[in-house]
Amino acid sequence: MPTTNSENIVSQINSNVFFKEFTFSKNDFKELDTNQKLEFADNVVWLDTLFFIYQIKEREPNSTDDLKWFENKVLKKAVKQIKSTLKYISTYPEIIIENEKGHKLDITKANKCDDPKKIIIYSPLDNFPELQRHLKFYESSEIGLIHLFHSEDYYWICKYLITPAEIEEYLNFREDLFLFDKQRSNTLPEQYFLGHFLETLEADHFNPAYIDNLKNHKPDIHQFDISSIIENFNKNIKLINHQTEYYPIIEEIAKMNRSELIEFKKRISLSIENSESEEIILPYRIYLPSTDCGFVFIPLHSSKSQHWKTALYNFTMAHKYESKAKKCIGVVIFRDKTDMEYFEFYWQFVEGEWMYDEVIEKAMTDDYPFRKTKIKKFDNRYKQNGK
Repeated sequence: MPTTNSENIVSQINSNVFFKEFTFSKNDFKELDTNQKLEFADNVVWLDTLFFIYQIKEREPNSTDDLKWFENKVLKKAVKQIKSTLKYISTYPEIIIENEKGHKLDITKANKCDDPKKIIIYSPLDNFPELQRHLKFYESSEIGLIHLFHSEDYYWICKYLITPAEIEEYLNFREDLFLFDKQRSNTLPEQYFLGHFLETLEADHFNPAYIDNLKNHKPDIHQFDISSIIENFNKNIKLINHQTEYYPIIEEIAKMNRSELIEFKKRISLSIENSESEEIILPYRIYLPSTDCGFVFIPLHSSKSQHWKTALYNFTMAHKYESKAKKCIGVVIFRDKTDMEYFEFYWQFVEGEWMYDEVIEKAMTDDYPFRKTKIKKFDNRYKQNGK
């Protein structure tokens, strides 16, 4: 079945916000016993424990009744399709679909996600009634709340909220505010919900002044934009054995919010800058309690680049041990000897439960390998980084 213009737009938005590795838009699959083709959701975002299911409805120009179209295509057919998708992943042993990177993955593994977000995005004609546009949810007795978004509103949400972690946080907030007062929620535009979210996550009141946050919110995207790093990420993964081996690394990066990404990008930049020094530069590092993951950034002069593997392993394991993290990601950075305009990025991901190690303890005591570090805490990251 050919994709609609709305489906293509949503796929493009989701690929930019959630990364191509976690976005699936070619979603038909075959039933195992009958070989019959079945239709999965129009778009899916799956990132570790984050799972979004999208149905996208675009009104045909020759439709004659807005309300009938909304009732039949959005509130009935799209809801039924979302229910079918959830049923498929819970009953089929395997469903292989292809992400926007062209990698094929088994989407039934997303069934481990405790709180899948069900989302319908619709594109009506210009004269669509505001009463219907302001409806925030379809309430299903079988699968719970299903988010309803006019396509324009979804587009602007993804313009203001630029990481998967922030989108998930907004959807959770949106549910909380709706449950606080369903009747009033369905009289307010999406802009109010977004403005309230930018002010506070407290979903126990309404304040008309919050909508002004949209006019004042001008984030410096450059501070936390890491798209250039992500775009060719798999080319920079060394020790790679298969095409999706770098996914755990990019998953941890995708879970960051903007204040964490600022710290991440700052350390990448410092590592690039200090890799020019022939002196030994201590690595930079951060630890994120929210995901129990550490990151260590290792600048290395090109004259010592033959030692990259040892440096990467030792510092990654040392940071994981000291922070008592379950996961740790290391990256070593140095100039490319064959082309001095570019830098090499070598990455490593390690995971495992922390265990006391007498040898590492002694090594850390005898020759401590790190500098002191801390992350600035923002009371409201959206306002601190948005003005």
